[in-house]
Amino acid sequence: MDNKIEEKYIKIIQKKSGEERLKIAMELRKLVLKMAEEGVKSQNPRISSEDLKAYLQKRIYGFSFPFKNSSREVR
Repeated sequence: MDNKIEEKYIKIIQKKSGEERLKIAMELRKLVLKMAEEGVKSQNPRISSEDLKAYLQKRIYGFSFPFKNSSREVR
């Protein structure tokens, strides 16, 4: 990011309340997760929702919880 733009962004964020910053962070998280989901789906069009959840958990957190109907182990 351009240094001046980054400085302006930081100043704008600093003026927001903690609640507003948290809301922004949660919206950004939701957007990033949606982008990751769509990327995985585009590479694996037939992936089940359980396998998608497991894959994303593994990718984001480094591990995945077993889902009842998951047809494969995520590596």
